[in-house]
Amino acid sequence: RRHCCDTYSELTMLRTLLSTYLLLVGLLSADAWTQSPHGSVAKMIKKQVATVAIATTCFLGAVQPCHALDPMVYNNDYADPFHPLCLRHVQVEGSTFHYSGTGVGPKDDTVLRGCSPQEIREFGIRRGAFDGVILDDGKFSAGDGIHEGIWEPANSATTSLGFEDVDGIRWNDGNKWTVKSKTMGTKAGEFIFLAYVGFSGLAGVKGVVDVMKRKRQERDAQ
Repeated sequence: RRHCCDTYSELTMLRTLLSTYLLLVGLLSADAWTQSPHGSVAKMIKKQVATVAIATTCFLGAVQPCHALDPMVYNNDYADPFHPLCLRHVQVEGSTFHYSGTGVGPKDDTVLRGCSPQEIREFGIRRGAFDGVILDDGKFSAGDGIHEGIWEPANSATTSLGFEDVDGIRWNDGNKWTVKSKTMGTKAGEFIFLAYVGFSGLAGVKGVVDVMKRKRQERDAQ
């Protein structure tokens, strides 16, 4: 299964980082071949360029937006604009999920009410829950023909339904639950991954620069 970035902005950042890395290595390699077309520096840079090019191609091919996304992107607390202040929590386990939340008034009430203190006092609060599956095409379904949606990353849709600029679940009725907060595990995982990619790229460029400086110093000393 291909993995999708949680957000469009993260994908853009990763693409920019890798593209910058390739550009820097390319510029350094051009200088190295000019100074020493058959030397060890040129060979090392040629190897790094090939390695980074292959890794970049595989990486971007693996994380570009797609339909078969990682089900864990749904694992969040959400804000529901149709029902302000009501709780919306989705817990993902494999390709299944459990939803739990709150509402006010009768269960089948068609009036769009929120969970403000005044509304709770007037209509009473209730809790609800249901289970469902996350299909291979990324659809989020409770199987009841009502709770059917899709993951919509920030800035990925060209619609004008509202909240296109944030991550969330876009339901069939046009409503979008927006990500309210991410779990610590999700945040830590994203931070570690982005930090690893960033520091790996910087370390690679620094290594090339250091070798080139050392070679130039040796050449100037002769």
